[in-house]
Amino acid sequence: RRALGKYTLQAADTAAVRAVALSACGNYAFLGLATGAIEMVNMQSGLARRTFAGHAKAVTGIATDACNQRVFSTALDGTLRVWDFATGAQTHVLALPATASRLEIYREGALLACACDDACVRIVDADALRVVRTFAGHGSRITDLAFSNDGRWVVTASLDSTVRTWDLPTGYMVDWFRVESVAVSVAFSPTGDFLATAHMDSVGIFLWANRTQFVDVSLRQISPDAADASGVAGAALVPLPTSAGLAADDGEPGAEPGADSEDGAAYLAPEQLTDNMVTLSTQPRSKWQALLSLSTIKKRNQPEKAPRAPEQAPFFLPSVAGVEQRFALDEPSGAEPARAADESRLISVALESQLARILYRAQETGAYGPVFAYLEALGPSAVDVEIRTLPVDDGLRALRAFVQAVTAQLQSKRDFEL
Repeated sequence: RRALGKYTLQAADTAAVRAVALSACGNYAFLGLATGAIEMVNMQSGLARRTFAGHAKAVTGIATDACNQRVFSTALDGTLRVWDFATGAQTHVLALPATASRLEIYREGALLACACDDACVRIVDADALRVVRTFAGHGSRITDLAFSNDGRWVVTASLDSTVRTWDLPTGYMVDWFRVESVAVSVAFSPTGDFLATAHMDSVGIFLWANRTQFVDVSLRQISPDAADASGVAGAALVPLPTSAGLAADDGEPGAEPGADSEDGAAYLAPEQLTDNMVTLSTQPRSKWQALLSLSTIKKRNQPEKAPRAPEQAPFFLPSVAGVEQRFALDEPSGAEPARAADESRLISVALESQLARILYRAQETGAYGPVFAYLEALGPSAVDVEIRTLPVDDGLRALRAFVQAVTAQLQSKRDFEL
């Protein structure tokens, strides 16, 4: 029901409330007061259950973990404090380099994001209680921040009218744009396909589609001094979305889907970073492990009884190949020798398998990449048949070429597990 609750939550000493938060279970509310205290209130009864006292100045942010075991809080005294949910006792204190004005938590990964007054975002490991990432680049105070649904990105908004995306594993800024009106609040959708923003002097909520859900986007580091498409240094100015969508959605020239924002070309990762590193393939492990026990799998999949022919097999007329449906009723007697010659020619050609032909070409050119590219496209049974049917009446040329291909692949350190 979209109705106002019957309880009005307020501090017992009528102190000003500076920060609020809900527990993961939704049964408790936390009120951060201007006096530095934190009060836990039951949502069903509206009664205060516990008080967390320890901050010397006003509380700026509150967060709880997913299991209702710990409570995290920041205050103007420049500290991040950890409290025991059940007893209210203070367990840890972390002094931050700057005062934190906002606090967000990614419960699944036990990560805390603190927006500090020095325009930096500091990521704190909630278990180790230490700063693991520092994102600096905003030119003014940070107004809001949010984790992506998978915890890989942190999106921040600032009074410098920019919205920036930071990549947690690399610590790089991978995207940013500038808007005409300052964004005061940002939030990700539960599935991560939309970003919602609220802006100053506006009563609407604006939705931005996540391009990585639809096209390949290179997540390279972006320098704050990089120039946009017009040659102006800094983030590109992007108009706010409307009910009719953006201009790029209507097929505006130059707005190709999937084009990179810097040079218009998709970033291609190198096959191997250095020659000293071992590179693994993208093939599933089960596909190649099945080769080791293929005989056991075939034996297990054999039918218990051999298939029997039906007592009265149905009669089917042979058809003639072609677009029109025709039946081959009679054949001249002279067609038998021609058909026998064709079958013998097919048998002689079939003795030289596709793998053998690729091996012969690779032995002449010295490039054995196509050999493994062909094998990777086959299933375990097909790979077993191709290797077992390599010809031996050619002076073992195909087998020697296969050994040379395996040796060259091991020396290149590519697809090493294959």
